[in-house]
Amino acid sequence: MKRIALVVIFLMGLSYQVSIFSQDNKKPVAMEEKVTPEMNVFNNKLSLKAAPVGKQVEIFTIIGNKIREIKITSSEFEYELDLPRGIYICRMDGMVKKFIIK
Repeated sequence: MKRIALVVIFLMGLSYQVSIFSQDNKKPVAMEEKVTPEMNVFNNKLSLKAAPVGKQVEIFTIIGNKIREIKITSSEFEYELDLPRGIYICRMDGMVKKFIIK
């Protein structure tokens, strides 16, 4: 009786190992990397890299008044702001950045 139990346990162990090895034959699924847009303001010029084309960039004053809305036309985008000196907030597709025009 003990021998039968040992044989059954041994066979179950072999079948378990075979199923583990058979899963190794599957190819891993490629993970997509999400590219984060880069937003900079320098010398009164807005510069975007890896920007989502077709989205809007909104410019607000520090007190919350929307002063500009710009449509992104390419992934590498530059726009001359021509804003007076002050502190501003730029929002694009969930990304927010504060900048200062001196």
